[in-house]
Amino acid sequence: MFDTTIVAISTPIGPGGIGVIRISGENALDILLNLFVRKSDPTSKTERTPQNIIKSHRLYYGFIVDHISAEVIDEVLAVYMQAPKSFTREDIVEIHSHSGYVVLNRILSLIVDNGAELAGPGEFTKRAFLNGRIDLSQAEAIIDIINAPSEKAAAIASRQIQGGIRQLTTQLMDDIGSLRAIIEADLEFFEINESKRIRNSIEEGFIPTIENLIERQKETEIYKEGRLIAIIGSPNVGKSSLLNRLVERETAIVSDIPGTTRDLVKDFISINGVPIELCDTAGIHSTEDPIETIGIERSKTQIDLADIVLMVVESSRSLLVSEFEMLDKIPIEKLVVVVNKDDLASDYKKNDIEKKLSRFRLTRVSAKTGFGVDALKKLIFNEITMHQQQSGKTETVPNLRQRKILEKVANELKNALGMIDNNMPNELIAESLKNAQRLLAEISGKTGEEEIYEKIFQQFCVGK
Repeated sequence: MFDTTIVAISTPIGPGGIGVIRISGENALDILLNLFVRKSDPTSKTERTPQNIIKSHRLYYGFIVDHISAEVIDEVLAVYMQAPKSFTREDIVEIHSHSGYVVLNRILSLIVDNGAELAGPGEFTKRAFLNGRIDLSQAEAIIDIINAPSEKAAAIASRQIQGGIRQLTTQLMDDIGSLRAIIEADLEFFEINESKRIRNSIEEGFIPTIENLIERQKETEIYKEGRLIAIIGSPNVGKSSLLNRLVERETAIVSDIPGTTRDLVKDFISINGVPIELCDTAGIHSTEDPIETIGIERSKTQIDLADIVLMVVESSRSLLVSEFEMLDKIPIEKLVVVVNKDDLASDYKKNDIEKKLSRFRLTRVSAKTGFGVDALKKLIFNEITMHQQQSGKTETVPNLRQRKILEKVANELKNALGMIDNNMPNELIAESLKNAQRLLAEISGKTGEEEIYEKIFQQFCVGK
């Protein structure tokens, strides 16, 4: 399909064990033969490797050589994958060299000098799609699995790569098409029983299936998008210590000096597969220090942005008036009060604070000893998944683009139902079903609308 051969470095450039250069196109093998010499070959470093030496889907050990200068560039492993048994369904060559900017770029330059063109972002995956190796939903899943921020997100993407959405939408398209054929076969009128059967197929079959997929996407979105949690409170209540305890490393500077944290300190954790960004904020209090004032304003902004706000208070002293004022300003539905320094408080102080904060969700911790931290993590997970069904198995889940399309499909089917109920002409009902089929085809990329898939492939990195 393509008359050009493309090349790109497929691994991150920098010091490392292995760097991979990928070539795809009709001249891929020819270029390899021009540059590769097997260690066991008696071939001169100034001669081309014979074609019958390299077999498909076998790994060869040797050297990349500049035959003009007879200079050995690097010791490599090389593999040739003959079309159509490759990722792009074209001839593919992969060269596994030592990683490093200089050596990878020298090999890349030699390959370009031998006739290959530099690949653009996602061009290998784009060729796989256009050559029929994968559909558009599988291409999107490749992006998702590369960028997956959690194991759950990776598992969902893996299900997509296996063709889960394609199978579901193809079946829906076929079933809707069969129903549409019945309608188009007799555009004049239906018998009552036939009309009921068509209506039931739409109302009890197609629409529930699509709405179930839509709900799955909404429920699992947190595993991909994650959640933001702001840790706020007065100076020196242990916010930074709590952040460090949650992430299990020394991310934030901890000091007895109030106001040590003057800017936002961020780190990431995963709780039961949900990626969470934690933001330690500057202690909120009255100050004339201009730097502290900026930090405090940023802290207040994080309260608005956060999905959950952990307000840290001290268990070993009475609450300040400013802390009560702060509590009243935070939306209660996303507020969790974390009573820290539990190891330093008397039973009287603990009971007193619990009484005064009884209207809030409250949990006790000691950031110093680790007491209560696991319970806090469980509370956080329960809060962010409160309205979601938990399932142990990984099901087929659409992404956001696909969900938006499915919502349009559902609307078309509901329009068809309305027309059936109002005895509208059959050709209009058939047209709604046709629109639903066309929309479903957009999920797999069968519509041939180039602008749709071009936007998707631009999200890829070069080399994939």
